[in-house]
Amino acid sequence: MQLVAAFDMVVGIGTDILQMERLVAAYERTQGRLAERILGEAELAVFQQRLARNHQRGMAYLATRFAAKEAFSKAIGLGMRMPMTWRSLQTLNEPSGKPVTHYSGALADFMKTRDWHAEVTVSDEQDMAIAFVVVSQGKPAVRGSD
Repeated sequence: MQLVAAFDMVVGIGTDILQMERLVAAYERTQGRLAERILGEAELAVFQQRLARNHQRGMAYLATRFAAKEAFSKAIGLGMRMPMTWRSLQTLNEPSGKPVTHYSGALADFMKTRDWHAEVTVSDEQDMAIAFVVVSQGKPAVRGSD
């Protein structure tokens, strides 16, 4: 059996790639305030846990979340303008590890009003992080196919 996800209509696609070195430099220059400015509450908690265990993995988490927010802002066609704010979009992981988007405030209203849904994927290597986002109208319909 093959799973097929169907969407009503793709609204936008966004991608972002960044050099870890630049993000780490900005984090250090702001004495950590960069993470508080960019990450939502749940993301910040995960970041702090990862950073405490392994600095490099914490920075990779921050970088992938930064990239996801940039990619998402491109996919919805607004850039970083209201209702899109750094903290109003969070990319968290399901128990399986799959990254999923969560919205708050005006962004949640914006997405709901339009019946938009975003799929996100993030990845990192030692010196780079990347995110890819597809925004569609309607909820994905997952069905089995033979």
